[in-house]
Amino acid sequence: MKASCIILAGGKSSRLKSKAFILLNKKPLIIYVLDTVKKLFSDIIIVVKNKKQKKNLERIVKMCTAKIIEDKNEIFSPIAGIKEGIKHVKNDYVFVIACDMPFIKEKTIRELLSRISSNVDCVFYAWSTKKFEPLCAVYKKDVFSSFNPKEGLHNLIRKTDNKILIPVAKETKEFFNINTKKDLLLARKLLGNIR
Repeated sequence: MKASCIILAGGKSSRLKSKAFILLNKKPLIIYVLDTVKKLFSDIIIVVKNKKQKKNLERIVKMCTAKIIEDKNEIFSPIAGIKEGIKHVKNDYVFVIACDMPFIKEKTIRELLSRISSNVDCVFYAWSTKKFEPLCAVYKKDVFSSFNPKEGLHNLIRKTDNKILIPVAKETKEFFNINTKKDLLLARKLLGNIR
């Protein structure tokens, strides 16, 4: 089954400003994500929170066919951004990823996509039934229709009946996301070790 991609790039970060534009080895974080997802998706939506972010992002991603849209909802939440992005996608399933996950691999996304079937509402990676990654997951877009933007993605996954959990045997740097300056420093070290 075909899926679209939604990149969330408009989150409110109290510790780091506009994470999509933070440079990691002279490259904006969002470009790491885009370089991976553009190999897998022809329909890519980037959701930002305001016109300034949109304008800045348009300059950065001009070589990509991604569509940049504004989430005008006053609530800052992943579900609000996803619901806005869903209005613009072409497919019934969406792969959702945060803009600050520079180490995600193509094969990891392919594994999620390979599990999609008509009776599945979401597919995600999990370390346990209580610890899972909701911002690198595939969702049927209909599951968001009844959820309030104030609710968290963890709640949505818990309340969804038809889900596929892909076990993660050990900690991996792929799901590492950057929330603090300390995370950014660690990401720089990790990037040096990966190459």
